[in-house]
Amino acid sequence: MIRYNSNRMFFYLVALLHIVFMPVAAQETQILREGEVSYLSGKNVYVKFKSTEGIVNGDSLFIKQDELLVPALVVQNHSSISCLCIPLNDFEFQVSDTVFVPIKQITSTFSDIQKEELPEKDVSEQVITSAENEKNKSINQQDISGRISLSSYSNFSGPASDDLHRLRYTLSMKVANVRDSKMSLESYISFTHKLNQWDIVRENLNNALKIYSLALNYDFNKTTSLWAGRRINPNIANVGAIDGFQLEKHWDKFFGGVVLGTRPDYLDYGYNFHLPEYGAYAGHSVKIQNGYVQSTLAFFEQRNYSKTDRRFIYFQHSNLVIKNLNVFSSFELDLYKVENDQPKNSLTLISLYFSARYSFTRRLSLFGSYDNRKRVVYYETFRNYSEEILQQASRQGLRFRINYRPVNKLILGMSAGTRIRKEESRATNTLNGLITYSSVPWVDASLTASANLMQTAYLDGQIFGGRLSKDLIPGKLSSMIHYRHVEFNYVGSNSAITQNIGELELSWYINKKWYFSANYESTFQEENNQNRLYFSLRLML
Repeated sequence: MIRYNSNRMFFYLVALLHIVFMPVAAQETQILREGEVSYLSGKNVYVKFKSTEGIVNGDSLFIKQDELLVPALVVQNHSSISCLCIPLNDFEFQVSDTVFVPIKQITSTFSDIQKEELPEKDVSEQVITSAENEKNKSINQQDISGRISLSSYSNFSGPASDDLHRLRYTLSMKVANVRDSKMSLESYISFTHKLNQWDIVRENLNNALKIYSLALNYDFNKTTSLWAGRRINPNIANVGAIDGFQLEKHWDKFFGGVVLGTRPDYLDYGYNFHLPEYGAYAGHSVKIQNGYVQSTLAFFEQRNYSKTDRRFIYFQHSNLVIKNLNVFSSFELDLYKVENDQPKNSLTLISLYFSARYSFTRRLSLFGSYDNRKRVVYYETFRNYSEEILQQASRQGLRFRINYRPVNKLILGMSAGTRIRKEESRATNTLNGLITYSSVPWVDASLTASANLMQTAYLDGQIFGGRLSKDLIPGKLSSMIHYRHVEFNYVGSNSAITQNIGELELSWYINKKWYFSANYESTFQEENNQNRLYFSLRLML
């Protein structure tokens, strides 16, 4: 846990901004086209649509953050049903995440979108449909979406005895209004195991089985709903997954809820009934001229067996009060601690995040953030060593990013960040640059060049790379070639790592339901070469 008592002045500034950016007006709805992240590879994000008609290379795709449309991806290349994208502003995606593009203005940028009207939907809704579809749909009409996937990951690092082969089976499904009833279901479950290592699975099933979401919902009426099972509540997202019951009620522009359950186990993400928690939250959500404003205040107590482990207040807020300016912030205040084996009530700021994104024009945007939230734990990741080091160095601290599109097919991006900790011998600094040209002459491909420089408490590093992406058969087969040169020099020693990483990827959209991809990555370094092979087969439900 990270504590920064010196952030009190910054906390007061955030609180002041919450007061300044309050809701002022209301507006109507807008129709959106929905797409889904179908595959991830390095920094590439593949998004699948029913049709990409009207989308051109260089366009922005959007996500929803508390009912606000936020530009999150830039299209590098596209086919008739899919887009190859790169993320903006350090957004991270998972397979089956939803992205949006306006139906009426497919090529609109962020500043254009803010002039339009957003759907009046609760932020906890998992599926957003167009207003036209809603008119033809009964209140409790069943709607099923999801995917089943099988993937294999192999790491060849030298002697056959050191080879690693991992298989992963995934089920992600959302069933709204089961059999036209008031009950709905959501799930995201994976089972991962290594070949010839079934003893690890037999020792503890949770070493292989990961239930990220498995919950039933019952809507008593249009304003009251009950969730039972494991679920992350979007209104209190930083609390994490909750195993238990979540009751939520809406009153016009206000909402509130209570939670009773347990936390997932720290080590294997399984169910642990010795970690009870309970809490309540209240919030306010209103449409304004430029989008939405939403605030949530929550009180939680978490226990370890019968002893209080943590008692805290959580607050999150987002708004688009000022045209083209998207503000999001959250903080946590601990109300309880133990000193010299004695419990004590105290007020300590332990987590703070603030971000602002401003679009000066349809071609120029600026993003800034301050982040001292807890370290993130990844139970599953396919990052290589250099990607993991870069992610750790760039997430926390003060960060700025600027994106500029001087012409339609050219994108320029640069970001810089810094972080200072008392326990570290020196500051962590990062500087990243990116240039993308989405229509290279003669080959009709997208080319990206990138540079990442970093200084951490224990190393100096630099990563230079280039990536070429192209549709071999439009709408059916796409390819990507990626090269990176990595140099890490460790402080206080003569140790250094130099890597040359090559990557080749092929993606095949067999039909509207079936998708197959193959990815090969080879890392060359002195006395320790590694080869990684990744296959994925996916069925859309």
